[in-house]
Amino acid sequence: MRIDAISQSIQPVTTGATVPAEQGGQSFGRTIKEALSGVNKLQTDADDVATRFAQGDAVEIHQAMIAMQKASTALQFTIQVRNKIIEAYQEIMRMQV
Repeated sequence: MRIDAISQSIQPVTTGATVPAEQGGQSFGRTIKEALSGVNKLQTDADDVATRFAQGDAVEIHQAMIAMQKASTALQFTIQVRNKIIEAYQEIMRMQV
């Protein structure tokens, strides 16, 4: 996943100028979709390797274990990111306007 510096210049609200949602970068939603599709791919790859290993195909046990650990780690990371996003949302909702 690529992390870019924030390079948007913020215009004062009184001028009526609007800041574009994207300035050459990816949107937050697109980034999340790509990350989730990557996690899903790791999960399906691990499932395929485990199925082939269980069927007795020529799969090394260390390949199966590595694939399953990668999928597990990616899922745990995704869950932690989700938890942080929910915490941030709840904190914003607690703010008084």
